[in-house]
Amino acid sequence: MCLICSSLLVLAACGSKNPPAATQAAPETTRQKPVMAPKKSSPKQAVSLPAQASAPERLAPGSCRVVGRVISVLPDLEPAKNTPCGQVPCRAVVKVERILGYGSAFGKPLAQDQEIKVYFVFTLSPSQRYFPELTTPLPGLQAGDVFQADVTRAVDGAEEKEGALQVYSYTLKK
Repeated sequence: MCLICSSLLVLAACGSKNPPAATQAAPETTRQKPVMAPKKSSPKQAVSLPAQASAPERLAPGSCRVVGRVISVLPDLEPAKNTPCGQVPCRAVVKVERILGYGSAFGKPLAQDQEIKVYFVFTLSPSQRYFPELTTPLPGLQAGDVFQADVTRAVDGAEEKEGALQVYSYTLKK
């Protein structure tokens, strides 16, 4: 048995007609390009999207964001003397200086330089006195003040009714 195994080994080593692959020259036409091993995939990197530059803030339906100037405070008080608007003015004539945007369904649009009568729901006085529960106190407005606010139409929608445009909150501009 040993004789058969050693014979096979000699035949395998000496009897091969082809030289080893490292020394064999292949014709140019049959040479293949070396196969590249695929690159190991690196963990995916998080791609950050560019932040939208000053995307406009959405406005509530039925509102118009304006910058306005108080032209005059109307001295009319409500007849009920036990309400804040029965004690201090809540109405003013406002000149629309800029329109910053509209919410859907605002209706009749406003125009720059238009003078409108506005009802200030939390009065034109500083809100601390009559509405201490407001989380953002309002500083009060007087003639000449410039402010930014969302103006809405009164619920009944009466176009000609005084105070048909109303403001709940505003920011005083410097």
